[in-house]
Parts: sequence; C-alpha cells; structure tokens
Amino acid sequence: MNKIKKIIASVLAFCFAFGAMPVCFAQEGVKPEMKDYGFVECDGVKIEYGVYGNLEGEALLLLPPNGGDMHSLDDTILPEMSKHFKVITVSPRGTGNSGWADGTMNFETFADDVAKVLDHLNVEKTHIFGFSDGGNLGFVFTLKYQSRVLSLTVMGSNINTLGTNTFDQIQITWQYIVLCVEALFKGDTETKIRRDIKGMMVGQPSLTFKDIAEIKVPFFNIYGEHDMIQRWHSRKITKSIEGARELMVIGGGHSTCFEQTDTVIMPALLDFYGIEG
Repeated sequence: MNKIKKIIASVLAFCFAFGAMPVCFAQEGVKPEMKDYGFVECDGVKIEYGVYGNLEGEALLLLPPNGGDMHSLDDTILPEMSKHFKVITVSPRGTGNSGWADGTMNFETFADDVAKVLDHLNVEKTHIFGFSDGGNLGFVFTLKYQSRVLSLTVMGSNINTLGTNTFDQIQITWQYIVLCVEALFKGDTETKIRRDIKGMMVGQPSLTFKDIAEIKVPFFNIYGEHDMIQRWHSRKITKSIEGARELMVIGGGHSTCFEQTDTVIMPALLDFYGIEG
C-alpha cells in the first residue's frame, strides 16, 4: 500500500511540475519606470494595473499567461515596447494584487475588466500583445470590443482546447480535477483561486475559426516550433484572419520562445508595428 501511495504521489508531482506555466526568460536591460499604478473596481472586484513608457504615445496592452500578473512580461516584452508605446499592464482576477469572486473566472468577464481599465485611463484604442491565455483573452476582447483595438498580437495562444496538444490537455484537466477535490475539502479561498485559474484552461476559450475570421484589425500570430499549441491549430488561426502575419520561433517551446526575445521576437514585433529597430 505504501508503495502505491508513493507512486501516486510521484505521478501527481510530475503532472504539476510539467503543467505549471514556465517563468518567462529575463532579457538584459533596465526595467522601465512605472508611471502610474492603481486599481479599477469591476463589479465589486478590484483589478490591478500599471502604466509605463511614453504617456503621449499609442497604447499597448500587455496580457499575461494563465496565472500570471501585471509583471509577467516585465523582463521580456515590456522594456523595449515602453520606449515606443504607453504600455498598460494588468493583473487578471485572482492574480497579483487583483481581487477574485467565485464564478467570475472567464474570458468574457476578463474582457469587460480590461475595458473598464482602459476607460479609467481614458484610452479609447490600444494595441494588444497577449501571451498564452493572455492571447486567448486578446481574441475574446477583440471580438467583443473590436472598435477599441488597433492591432492584436498573440503568442502561444489557442482559440479552443482542441488546439492544445492532447498530452498537455490531459495533464491540465487532471490538475484541475485534483484542485477541485482539494478545494472541496479545504474550502479556503487560496485553493479556490488556484482551482479557478487552472479551470480557465479546461473548456476555455470556446471560439471557432469562423468566429475569429471576424477580426479585421492587423493581426500577428507568434508560436514556437515545439509549442504546446498544435502547429496545425496555430497555422489555421493565421489563415482564418485576413492579412494576418505569422512567426514560428524555430527551436522554441511554449514560454521558451522568450529565450529568443532580443534576436527573433522583438525585431519581428518592431517590424509589425512599423518601428525602425
């Protein structure tokens, strides 16, 4: 019996380690100064935000991965982009110093939260860069508030769970089930938040390629050669949006694409935005 317990414990530990969102890789350079910081109340939940860069420039909204907060892209995308844009970062519900409310962890609610942050900052239109679930949120936000979007860039993102590699999706679902059981027995808020954050990767988003064909803003799709998002899915996303650009980072995994931020991703982004490097 003890041997069986050890085996089960080892399997669970492996699943959690494998399925955890990897930390973004830091790049050399000085972290920009935060120009504004605060909270916006969204239906009783406070959403944390920060503002960097050129306050007179066009806005660029950075959306973090599942479980990430407003600082998730501090060492990768933020430093260079803050030289050219008014960069807005947010901590979605349940992350950073943002609040949480049971039953509200979905991309539609998150999109409304983002819209209220933009309203608070008097930002009518913005570019969007979203990584992983941040890109998924970018899809949902753009479809819901397209008149407010100047361009959309996603990296390692999917429009439904069929786009995730089967093995990865099985692990994600198993982790979610374990957290559901743990939350049921513990009943504490921290476990419930972890459950709900993981749950966003189970059944969300639920868009179709026909849905995203309605996106008419400039679109850039970045993904890794060895991404957890299936390559056919990433390529079909690109083909579904008229005039879309695509970049497959050779040798890159999901978050390990950030190892090539300075050499591959940033030059491509600057070109997409029409900025001379």
